[in-house]
Amino acid sequence: MLRVITKPTPSRRPRFQHHWRFARNSVCAAATATVVATLLPVAAAQAAPPTTVAAAQARVDQLNEQAEAITEQYNAAQARLDAAKRTVATANADAAKARTQFEVARQSASRFAAQSYEAGGTAPVLSVVLTGGEPADVVARMSALEQVSRAQGAVLTAARTADQRYRQKVAASAQAQKAASTITKQLTAQKQQITNLLAQSQRVLAQLTAQQRAQMLAAQRAKEAADRARAAAVLAAARQAQAAERASRAQSRPANLAPALPQTANGASVAQRAVAAAMTRLGMPYRWGAAGPNSFDCSGLVQWAYGQAGVATAHYTGAFWNAYRHVSYNELRPGDLVFFYPDHHHVGIYIGNGMMVNAPQTGDVVKVASVMGHGRYSGAVRVVG
Repeated sequence: MLRVITKPTPSRRPRFQHHWRFARNSVCAAATATVVATLLPVAAAQAAPPTTVAAAQARVDQLNEQAEAITEQYNAAQARLDAAKRTVATANADAAKARTQFEVARQSASRFAAQSYEAGGTAPVLSVVLTGGEPADVVARMSALEQVSRAQGAVLTAARTADQRYRQKVAASAQAQKAASTITKQLTAQKQQITNLLAQSQRVLAQLTAQQRAQMLAAQRAKEAADRARAAAVLAAARQAQAAERASRAQSRPANLAPALPQTANGASVAQRAVAAAMTRLGMPYRWGAAGPNSFDCSGLVQWAYGQAGVATAHYTGAFWNAYRHVSYNELRPGDLVFFYPDHHHVGIYIGNGMMVNAPQTGDVVKVASVMGHGRYSGAVRVVG
């Protein structure tokens, strides 16, 4: 389906704000018709204008699919960057702790030297060697004292060990910072790829005639109306089934027994709560990299919905696919995650009767759609149960 593309913007993640990110709302469903009808020509594309509405639609869908695939790569890289930043913080803290331990060892050696000097020993040399400076310099000066007494040697050994630990922690911190820098560059490159793909899609739309735009808009409105009708039917059936199940349990359970299964206040399971949460976001705009509460990409909607149900998840389709139990299409039940395309880069939340709720693509909104009507179904997983 055609989706009108505004100037692409990545999201800001809740925990981190980076210089390569910027945020701006995508178009919502209510504005789609106006944007399509009034889209102004942009710079002329090199490719020939599409000759048919179907050709233009196919090209836009292809570009949006490519952009979404890279979006999920971006989400995966963002998760790696978050982990790398935590590693950097831990390594820096470890290095600071090791430096403190070295200073304690050095001061202990200095005190030993002073005590030995006051007692008339040979330790004045030790006192000179252990006077301040960087750990490496101090340890280098220690090499002249390897023949001192056993007690002095033990003090020196402790200082050497502390110095080695400090150097290791500093090296670990530098390595972690390098890894974070590499991921940052990758994110910047992926952001540019997404921006370029969405700009190409916008140019395709700009090449359409007014009549072609009207045809696409009519088709879009018809499909959205059908989706809304199917969503209403699915939700009504789900509510009736839940009510019937509650009534059946109440009739079959003795009055003095507690419910056999854990229940929430409204009798919904975790998966049902996730579905209910996702359905409250219908009409919210798609924005790549976003995870709610007012805009989403496909994996961001899953993360947010299950978060509302008390389950923490990643923000990446690949993590969903690898982390949870796989189920067949015939086993699907509400709350399961359904995937599309060979690399599983698109995901929706199954709501029953062959339907799912998902955040489809740039320019679109969170909506209900047919699982098999979306394209290239590739499998499903169950988050809970």
